[in-house]
Amino acid sequence: MPEIQELGINVFMAIIRDANIVNKNAYLEKIKKETCLRLQTFETSNSEILLGYRELYDKVVINAIPPSESLNNSIKTKGRLPNINTVVDCYNLVSAETFISIGAHDTSHIKGNVIFRVTDGSERYTPLGQDLPIEVKKGEYACMDEEKILCRMDIKQCNETKITKDTKEFMIYAQGNKNVTSDYLLEVLKKACELIIKICGGAYEIV
Repeated sequence: MPEIQELGINVFMAIIRDANIVNKNAYLEKIKKETCLRLQTFETSNSEILLGYRELYDKVVINAIPPSESLNNSIKTKGRLPNINTVVDCYNLVSAETFISIGAHDTSHIKGNVIFRVTDGSERYTPLGQDLPIEVKKGEYACMDEEKILCRMDIKQCNETKITKDTKEFMIYAQGNKNVTSDYLLEVLKKACELIIKICGGAYEIV
């Protein structure tokens, strides 16, 4: 979409199949603990990547913190990353390390093709953890299928496509900004996929 390109947004996606998703994995918890210790002194204020996300939010007039920065803040204040499930924990770990926004969606709840586009305010969006849709402002950007917003900006995904222990196949994507090269973005996506299949099994395909 031209308006997405004008915002400097770039995206790589993959499909992961046959992953065994559970709440926790001992080896992953060990990796998370080691990574959190290393990231305790991680400097985020001078990151060109995070600056790119903030400038992107300014363009669409949203006051928000990039997801990877929120994860790093959690590490600094709580000494740990949140535990959701093994897939989400894997890509959150990679996001915290690389500063790249990463999301995933259960493909059984996706209708049609997935696109990124600027919102016109008529879109249906039910935030994660909620049962009822909320109003979406015109002029934001979103990852969408043919009937709903899958993720508002790169900030919060919808409730319908959340990854659960029953998920059999899911789409995962890494979303960058004008300060992120395509090579780096693809490298980050592959890193997230490799960690997921190492912990959960299955196989992935870049699409």
